Amino acid sequence: MKNFHSLSKLGFKYIACTLALWVIFSQDCLAFWMKITENSDVSVYADTGTIVRVGRNKRMDVLYDLRNVDASGQRSIKSFEEFNCDTASAKSINAVGFADRMGTGKVVRTMDYQSEWIPSGKNKNEQQLLYFVCAW
Repeated sequence: MKNFHSLSKLGFKYIACTLALWVIFSQDCLAFWMKITENSDVSVYADTGTIVRVGRNKRMDVLYDLRNVDASGQRSIKSFEEFNCDTASAKSINAVGFADRMGTGKVVRTMDYQSEWIPSGKNKNEQQLLYFVCAW
């Protein structure tokens, strides 16, 4: 019985360590990308697990999966965006461009800046994202 108790303690420690390492190293794997819209150039996804309210605005992670590589070598872009539901506008807080689809591969470009507020009516993709996040 003593050996069984020692083995079960060891098994529990192994499972706990494995689970902790999995959580630490797989944060991107936990993203749930929901397709919001698409056109001939791009599919646009939102990570519903990242939606947060900031005052009257909402923020979330957005993934732009490009059909073709753009001039800077990006095939996909993960962007953290803020949406103003009252004025129907959006802005990018930061973004990272990747060489492969769905936010994978080598990082090609990093953009740490806050863009100006852009009315969503000027961009169909942003308009669909705004409708989605404001209804959430």
